[in-house]
Amino acid sequence: MDKREIVGLPLSVPSVIQGATPLFGQTLVEEPERLLDDVFSTGINAFDSGLTYADEAGSCDERLGGWITSRGVREEVTIIGKGCHPGPPDWSASRVTPENVAKDVSISCSRMGVDRIDLWLFHRDDESVPVPELVDAASHEVSAGNICAWGVSNWSFARLKAAVDYAEEARLVSPCATSPHFSLVDQLAEPWPGVTTITGGTHGDARQWFEETGLPVLAWSSLASGFLTSSFDSSLATFSETVRCYGSEENMDRRARAASLAAEKGCDLEQIAVAYILAAPFPTFATCAARSLSEVEKNVAASEIQLTGSEYSWLHDGN
Repeated sequence: MDKREIVGLPLSVPSVIQGATPLFGQTLVEEPERLLDDVFSTGINAFDSGLTYADEAGSCDERLGGWITSRGVREEVTIIGKGCHPGPPDWSASRVTPENVAKDVSISCSRMGVDRIDLWLFHRDDESVPVPELVDAASHEVSAGNICAWGVSNWSFARLKAAVDYAEEARLVSPCATSPHFSLVDQLAEPWPGVTTITGGTHGDARQWFEETGLPVLAWSSLASGFLTSSFDSSLATFSETVRCYGSEENMDRRARAASLAAEKGCDLEQIAVAYILAAPFPTFATCAARSLSEVEKNVAASEIQLTGSEYSWLHDGN
């Protein structure tokens, strides 16, 4: 499958990254190691994780790290970790501090049983904390060899750009990637507190900057919380949050166009949604939480669908 470079990482990264949700909580699969074996067998060797991804029986970090150790594949995989996210006992309290950068990197490495994380991301931001303090802390972790590179998730474009500018001026390690929501459909409301998106008309300046600078975007919620799946039904209570966040007339029209193009190409709606992300005019990766080998294989096939410029525009604008 197609692999792309991210500055600072020892391995090139597959355009589809395996998401974390099948490895913890209510969405934990019955056989996590078998799923990871299946993912790895298809050529997807980049895995998303996060310190806050945990349940009473364990954590995503532990389950992913245990599989990496048992299979002896540490040098063959890219680990994407995240930290500085609110946690118990107060899920509303910010943990975005320079001190928690080192603390959270250390905890994740310990849980995984590894000596470094390839790409570590700030999972949230706190705009009351000066950007230079956070850049200094993340850059120090790179210099110490605890992480290979760092980036951000759910930071505003203004804060991200400030981090890049400061790192360049101070000759420190610059953020090498960002992870906001990005998909075919616009995000109308936050699925969770403190998350960001680069879809919609108000984020055109960010998308243009990514195109100009080439800073990679690791898109989360590629299928827009199920909105871009064949099983979506706005009348079902299970999709009430999805409707709240994505259920506009414009988004329904985009979904219909994607379904039409999928029928034309002989693939699934979900695959067109992934192909759309990867066809963006700036470097992108799609984080997809496959739960079975068949889903993994469909994600790999989606990464190989080549959308033309006219198809890409038509999917979003209808023109």
